[in-house]
Amino acid sequence: MTVDEAWQTIEDWLRANAPASLAELPGPAAPEEIRAAQDAVGRAFPAGLVASLARHDGSGGFELPPLYRLHGTRPIVAEYRAYRRADQARSPGERTWWDPRWIPLAGDGCGNSLFISQEPGPTSGRIGDHAKDGGGSFAEDGALASLGAFLASTARGLRDGLWGAYEPYVDEDGFLEWREPDADTVVAWDMAEMNRRHGFG
Repeated sequence: MTVDEAWQTIEDWLRANAPASLAELPGPAAPEEIRAAQDAVGRAFPAGLVASLARHDGSGGFELPPLYRLHGTRPIVAEYRAYRRADQARSPGERTWWDPRWIPLAGDGCGNSLFISQEPGPTSGRIGDHAKDGGGSFAEDGALASLGAFLASTARGLRDGLWGAYEPYVDEDGFLEWREPDADTVVAWDMAEMNRRHGFG
């Protein structure tokens, strides 16, 4: 599944099930905005990130599971510069916790973030997790092998009603959120039936 195909599947599901979240997706970044962002961080973006930005300049209020919002071009640059400043201000001998070959990708609103590695070798193109109190790490999860894989896994999670330990939940206002299943929660609608009704079954 390509980045555009994954986004199309996500958009179709949101249109049918969570229109308020669909409305929060930003429009595309202009080619010159993408080029300027690449110039600002001093390296070319992976093709999947360029394709995603060309469709949506970030994800706005739409969260990828479990609670990450994709950055647009401006937040990518702002976060990259902030990390570089913080790293350069560290005392000699302190552990470096940000690599200049990492491109900020998403944040959870609590100081934790995702990045795409541009380091040569096995982590190239992979999505890493950057903890607010530590450095970066890479999970073995295939869903984080690339941005395209992450978007495709999100699309499948919406279609199947489950992403890892999280399920999509749509509130009465049409906003999507990802949450862990709770036996005490009464779900107001049947995910399998909604998927069948809208052609995702």
